[in-house]
Amino acid sequence: MDCPLCDKKHEVEERKRLTSITIKGDKVFYEERFFCCVNVDEEENEFETGAMSNENLMNARNAYRVLHGFYTDL
Repeated sequence: MDCPLCDKKHEVEERKRLTSITIKGDKVFYEERFFCCVNVDEEENEFETGAMSNENLMNARNAYRVLHGFYTDL
């Protein structure tokens, strides 16, 4: 992959973590996917593609729906 952080072509590690966000005043927890570049500073070594960003946002919205008992496509 062409890494946008170090501007080199190399394998990047895909990771997942449980994270939280506040939606309409409610803190919800959801699974977030992202890539990690080992060639740059540890504090700024994470990035996501547009597709990952959309998926992460959908996961957060689904967590909010589950919290409130709304229908979800989980």
